[in-house]
Amino acid sequence: MIKLVVTDIDDTLVNSRNEISKKNREVIEKCKEQDIKVILASGRPDFGMMKIVEDLKLDSYDNYLLSYNGARIANLKTGEVVYEKFLSPERIKFLIDIALENDCDILTYQNGDVLTNRDNEYARVEVGLVGAKLIIAENMKEHIKEGAAKVIILKYPGEAQAVKEKLQKELGDEYEVATSKPFFIEVNDKGISKGNSLDALCKKLGLTKDNVMALGDGLNDLSMIEFAGMGVAVDNANPVLKEAADFISKSNDEDGFAYAIEKFILNNEN
Repeated sequence: MIKLVVTDIDDTLVNSRNEISKKNREVIEKCKEQDIKVILASGRPDFGMMKIVEDLKLDSYDNYLLSYNGARIANLKTGEVVYEKFLSPERIKFLIDIALENDCDILTYQNGDVLTNRDNEYARVEVGLVGAKLIIAENMKEHIKEGAAKVIILKYPGEAQAVKEKLQKELGDEYEVATSKPFFIEVNDKGISKGNSLDALCKKLGLTKDNVMALGDGLNDLSMIEFAGMGVAVDNANPVLKEAADFISKSNDEDGFAYAIEKFILNNEN
């Protein structure tokens, strides 16, 4: 029996207008009525998800939040941090050098702000997603005063995949490298992934993967799609994710999130 519905946000739960549809909202409420936890699992920082948490009242019952691709798990009701593993300032500075050597821009988080090396369209996409202030500093390393859960290396979509594959080979022994959008190459500490964090949460709650439905669209969702007893890719998902999924739902613009939950959990075949 499914007890946890774990979903990515961008291009999965929200549509292409960055909205949560009425249908998706209705299904979330039905899940809550049946004591099924609806958990957000995103590459976004936790503060970048709280507006959605509050909008959907996901903190109104004993529930959790997986942020930074799983580098942090927190209880929404009590504030208890279940798990947290951040990159040290020294490792962030190392990754800044790596990005610049590969002719890429880079961003990370400091004191609740988004810090980047120059003004660029992709950093502004992240700022829009998380609702943070953008700090631009060419001498970016001088502004790194604290650890961060991840850095995002920024590259044009046509070139990002080649850079990601190169960095996986060079950094794969010590870092997790994944893409969340065609221009976002996300780097976390080794062992951090949505799937590993979901595994840790299930162990804490006394659940197994058979109690989990995971929904996503991007390659940073692959680990949780593979972990979950029911892995669902929305129709607009990356082809690699769709190949790994147990079920391909409708797209994020066709309420694919709600469609899968109704089909497999709420027993309302449409």
